[in-house]
Amino acid sequence: MKTIRFTREDLDLFSSASHDRNPLHLSDDYAYRTPYGERVVFGVLDGLTALGSAADRPACGLSSVEFEFFDTALLGVNYSVEATESDLPESTVRVLDGRRPVLEAVLSFRAGTPRQSWQAAEWQPTLSEPEDLSSAQLMAGQRVRGSYAPSLRHLEIFCSQAQLKQTWLTHPHVAALMWASYLVGMELPGKRALFSRLRIEFQDSPRTVAPFDYEAEITEISDLGELTIHAILRSGGMAWATAKIGAHVRDDLPQVTMASVESLVGRSQVLAGKVALVTGASRGLGAAMVRVLALHGATVVLNFMCSQDQAEQLRDSLAQTAGKIILERGDAGSLEWCKDGATRIAAQFARLDFLLCNASPTLLPLWLEASAAERVNSFVQRSLAMVSAPMMVFLPMLAAGNGWNVLVSSSAVTQPHSHFPHYVVGKSAAEALVRAASTEYRSVSSLIIRPTRLLTDLTNTPFGRRGSLPPECVAASLLKRLLGPPCPGKVEVLDRFSPLTDDSR
Repeated sequence: MKTIRFTREDLDLFSSASHDRNPLHLSDDYAYRTPYGERVVFGVLDGLTALGSAADRPACGLSSVEFEFFDTALLGVNYSVEATESDLPESTVRVLDGRRPVLEAVLSFRAGTPRQSWQAAEWQPTLSEPEDLSSAQLMAGQRVRGSYAPSLRHLEIFCSQAQLKQTWLTHPHVAALMWASYLVGMELPGKRALFSRLRIEFQDSPRTVAPFDYEAEITEISDLGELTIHAILRSGGMAWATAKIGAHVRDDLPQVTMASVESLVGRSQVLAGKVALVTGASRGLGAAMVRVLALHGATVVLNFMCSQDQAEQLRDSLAQTAGKIILERGDAGSLEWCKDGATRIAAQFARLDFLLCNASPTLLPLWLEASAAERVNSFVQRSLAMVSAPMMVFLPMLAAGNGWNVLVSSSAVTQPHSHFPHYVVGKSAAEALVRAASTEYRSVSSLIIRPTRLLTDLTNTPFGRRGSLPPECVAASLLKRLLGPPCPGKVEVLDRFSPLTDDSR
């Protein structure tokens, strides 16, 4: 069984060949703010690379190719490729992460040696950046037209590196698949795209000229925001391929504003003079907790690692509150960063009243199997470090002022999901650490928060958004508890949160 593994250089080469410049694959900063937390592999790149494992059929031509994308391939992961051949005019190629399918390709063939004529010239795309179309800007019947050709030089390099040597897989076939990546990643829907499926049917022995013409139309939009697109490719006015494409749209999250948060918690100066440290606080639940604390007068040390712009925007948005925001960039899981931060906090404020451990590694599904062992263990170690390092350093400061040690955990601790064993273990270990700490630091009040799935960047997928809890609901419930009587030497669990009303949006 063949193994494939993708690098940043692979992404850059495919982008150069296909002209697909979608930032989910090319921009570290953009990808960090998506559920994946890092650049991911183009779906068609994954599929084409997998086709290199299919057997040659010298007396056959390719009739159709179909890709089903079950998951997104990541960089630096070894994927196995399983090719199934039969006497029937069909082959199946699967990309697997252990036993978990990532992609399936189904190839259909017709008898006869391919005689496709390929005449190509260089072409420059009209789009250098992808369209940014939300669901509200898309509708059934919407069409795009244009011409397309891959970069001929990069196409040759790509086919060589991917070992696409089969006689049935010609340059027009590869060009059509790259066009599909360009269409979805740059035009329909563009920047917000998540490729879900693709089927291209080819005419027998067409004469193909590149650049070729295409016309694509959205024929359906599902309740989950998946576009169904039908398209036709022509050369010299003659159709040589038809395509049916599925792609989801990642819409923006509902906007959290100061007004929407204030409608839940109000504002006061009841926390004036108090100092809080919130880790992983530039977005999502961390940002919501910063907002509610600042609205009631606390000085909040806002820790973040990558999202400088978001952290600065959050700080600036809170300029008119009674609180004060101090930005602290660094890795919350680093003992050295925590020690340096403690020195600065002690020098400037001489106290710490609230430690809110919210930082967590990017969460992606994994299974308990040997192929995932390194990633599972790494996640658990990293997840626990983001709690243990701050607690080890800041607990003495909390104890000196009878402060609060707050852990953002998850309902997954008591309701585990089979796709996230690493997450369950990491949160369970963090909770155990809080309970152990409460026996040593008896003047500290300990609070474990167990929200269900939150509506944040990490869950902003068509399925992840369904039933997700707005983070400001959790932050409001947290504030209410922190303003209540302390519980020194004890551990409380907060796992019930009031939903938002229409008036609080």
